Amino acid sequence: MDIKPLDDRLYVAAQPRLDELEQLAEQGFRTIISNRPRGESDDQPDPDALKAKAKSLGMAWHEVPVKPGEYAKADIDAYSDVLHSAKAPVLGFCRTGKRVAHLWALSLAPQRPVSELIESANAAGYDLEPLRDRLEQQAHQAKGDSGS
Repeated sequence: MDIKPLDDRLYVAAQPRLDELEQLAEQGFRTIISNRPRGESDDQPDPDALKAKAKSLGMAWHEVPVKPGEYAKADIDAYSDVLHSAKAPVLGFCRTGKRVAHLWALSLAPQRPVSELIESANAAGYDLEPLRDRLEQQAHQAKGDSGS
């Protein structure tokens, strides 16, 4: 399983298999966040089986399902809430990891420099340049909200 850090709390990976959850627990992961909608693909492992296995290994399980490229404010807020309240280290996954990187960056754009988010995601193998304008908008709106 290819696991890469996005920051000091969140690591990203593609869809884990059921038998890989023990390995994640042994590596110290305390929380798992799935960004895959249920039934997204025929080869997707059963989310209920993954959840039960994760919990049996002492890991918290959260689902913030989103379709690729469809990040509503409610999705970003839900992801941010889970990420900030989760026990670290946290593993976020989707089919390829791209949605994890996108939601992470969108949720942190109000607090961290966009260039830093893009650089961190790039180091993990995820290109956020196509999302730069939206990240800048998130950061700008947050500054406007806090100044009111």
